[in-house]
Formats: sequence, C-alpha cells, structure tokens
Amino acid sequence: MEQKNKIKNKEELLDWIEDNFYAYRIEDEEDFFTLQAPRDASVTVCFEKDDDIDEIILKTIDRLEDFDADKEFMELWSVDFANHNHFSPSQFIEMLKADERTYNNIAHQLREFVD
Repeated sequence: MEQKNKIKNKEELLDWIEDNFYAYRIEDEEDFFTLQAPRDASVTVCFEKDDDIDEIILKTIDRLEDFDADKEFMELWSVDFANHNHFSPSQFIEMLKADERTYNNIAHQLREFVD
C-alpha cells in the first residue's frame, strides 16, 4: 500500500514520526523543529516558512541521513562529559549508533511520502 500524500502538513509529519518511532519533538517552531531519538541524539531540521510539505519532508530526510554517530561522538566526547553522564566511550558510541539506525529508518520510510 502506497503512503504517498498521507502527510499534509508539518504537524502531521511530526505526529507520524512520533507515532511510528521512539523519536519525539523537543522543539517545534515556525521554521524549524528538533527531533530526539530514543538514546537522546537530536537533529534539527530547518526550512523556509513558505516550503510546502514535500520540501519539508525532503529536508527532514536529508538531515536524518546526515546524522553521523562517529562525528557526533568526536564532537561531544570528553572525560568531563563521561563523568557527568556516567557512561563509557563504548556505551556512548553504541547509543549514537542506535540513534543513527533510527534516523536512517525514519528517512527511508519518509521517502514513500514524496516523489
């Protein structure tokens, strides 16, 4: 069954993501929203106020596919970070990799909504 054209606006897009994945919005503004995956990695999707829903979905797909667990690790990891969050480097990279898989899965399924 084809899913194309079931999402009509940004609100429906965010609801679809929340309903189908353990990801949820932590910010939702007129020209951007931020999603947080199950292990707490977040991505922000920016768009123009006059973008139609297909453009917003495509920008969401691009941003989700751009999430790189290794890059996130290198940007965030430090001894202070580890002490504050109480996990090892291997635990942290596993968390980021799990979120990367979630984001790639969301992006893959969102492709069914656009040409």
